[in-house]
Amino acid sequence: MQPAAAVTADSAFPKPKHGQPIEAKVDPKTGEVTVNEDVIVRYSSCVGCYSSCGNRVKIDRETGRVLGVGGNPYNPACAYPFLSDDAPLTEAYQSMSFANGKGNQLRGTVCGRGNATLDGYTQPDRITTPLKRAGARGEGKWKPISWDQLIQEVTEGGKLFAEIGEDREIEGFKAVHDTETPMNAEQPSLGPISNQLVMLGSRSDGRGNFSSRFSGSFGTINAYGHSSS
Repeated sequence: MQPAAAVTADSAFPKPKHGQPIEAKVDPKTGEVTVNEDVIVRYSSCVGCYSSCGNRVKIDRETGRVLGVGGNPYNPACAYPFLSDDAPLTEAYQSMSFANGKGNQLRGTVCGRGNATLDGYTQPDRITTPLKRAGARGEGKWKPISWDQLIQEVTEGGKLFAEIGEDREIEGFKAVHDTETPMNAEQPSLGPISNQLVMLGSRSDGRGNFSSRFSGSFGTINAYGHSSS
């Protein structure tokens, strides 16, 4: 077996025959860091659950493919003691090695669910394009459509399912964007017609800010977050 010191001393990053490319080398004695520019590392937050831990994503620069997901040593949910926000990235690399005793106290880790977010990202059945119903309700038939078509149909409305034999006229956003006319003159407490738009969002993580801003601008009070319900 080749000594670890000899491997560390290699100047060039070898092209991997198996597994992932090396993102960086850390000299075990001096702590000097040599970064592999072919690998991009981004420190972010995990959305595997609602704990909002940090994560650390490795990306292949040439292809943009996500190589792996791990813990974020800057996040207190991943490491203790954790790195200060102003700590250089070289120290983050050192913290995940055992150079100069760094790794003996500080290891950025993430749980099994956090690691599994990579599987969710690469899942072949993951929906990455809008789907439109292509059969009767509950029949489970769908077809992919463009984002432009989605925006057009949701905004304008119309007989959106005429091609499968449905004659129903569906109101679009424009039809219910009325903040002046009461929804029901006999029950003014229901508010304006715009309250007919109901938004049921998913978890927030930044998306909640977008949906609440949209619903407020549209003029509906019926905006709900999915959260843990």
